[in-house]
Amino acid sequence: MRTRRIVAFCLVAVSAACAGDLVGPPPATDRASLFDTVWREFDLHYSFFQLKGIDWAAVGARHRAAALAATSDRAFADELAAMFAELRDPHVSLTAFGPGSTVRYIAPFDTIPTHFSERSTLTRYVPNAATTASGAGHIRYGMAAPGVGYLRIASFLGQGWSGEVDEALAALPGATSMIVDIRGNGGGNRNVAIEIAGRFADRTRTFGYLRYRSGSGHGDFTDYVTQTVDPQGTRKFSGPVYVLTNRGDYSSAEDFVLAMRVRPQVTIVGDTTGGASGGPIVRELPNGWTYELSQWIEYTPDKQVFEGKGLAPDIQVVPTVATFAAGRDPVVDQALGLAAAANR
Repeated sequence: MRTRRIVAFCLVAVSAACAGDLVGPPPATDRASLFDTVWREFDLHYSFFQLKGIDWAAVGARHRAAALAATSDRAFADELAAMFAELRDPHVSLTAFGPGSTVRYIAPFDTIPTHFSERSTLTRYVPNAATTASGAGHIRYGMAAPGVGYLRIASFLGQGWSGEVDEALAALPGATSMIVDIRGNGGGNRNVAIEIAGRFADRTRTFGYLRYRSGSGHGDFTDYVTQTVDPQGTRKFSGPVYVLTNRGDYSSAEDFVLAMRVRPQVTIVGDTTGGASGGPIVRELPNGWTYELSQWIEYTPDKQVFEGKGLAPDIQVVPTVATFAAGRDPVVDQALGLAAAANR
């Protein structure tokens, strides 16, 4: 019995030693290690270095000394954020956790001013939409004119709510044309955006392509990955659709535009979208801080990059502050005119 106990003890000891060897020492959390880790992860996975002409080695060299000389966690986070800011990418961010506080930094982006007043538009054209909303309130809807339905989707944040569009469509049985207003929609859940677009799809269509970083070189990418939109949902809308866009549309909102405009009966009205398409992934540093970086390049169906450029509308209408102050929305006016012509 004693021999068995000794053997068993030895086996446990050996197993523990092996487990320790497999796990290894905890990752370093000193500032030099943290800085080098995040710089290296971007170097291996960030998608837009070549497209934006960024010398990442030079960027890292400019910020490393200041980051290591930081006298507090907040100062260190500020320096990491300053390095990220040189990427000019809203899909790049840093979330720093400290005692009793959380600070989130988002890289600046070269935006173009846009003018839109949701309240003014709803009050003037679809007054019942101000109080009529689907399920959890993600979609506001109503009739903008006889035969013309209106859906307002301000964001694609969250998950699992694309079915709310079925409710909205069911509540507008008299609509033979539909306005889908996504102006100022900063994006959110890509799946939700494409699932909603599927309510307007007539068949499976390719709406774009993705290429992911796939190697150590800044130009190493996968082959083109086809992106499709399919008919789905309990309600379908097959009539003319007018999608309203502006410079405040980014990310998943641009996926929605791509997935909608491949259908022949869809017209995009308004201004060019913002042009931020990178598809962020979230990673964690050994000290618990998290950061996001763009992992892919997205392309239109003809394989054109729209990052930093945006998606141009079929019919450009650029409202001003004065037009909204006067109680008019020229983008909606244009869509209503097109719908009236289509319904004749």
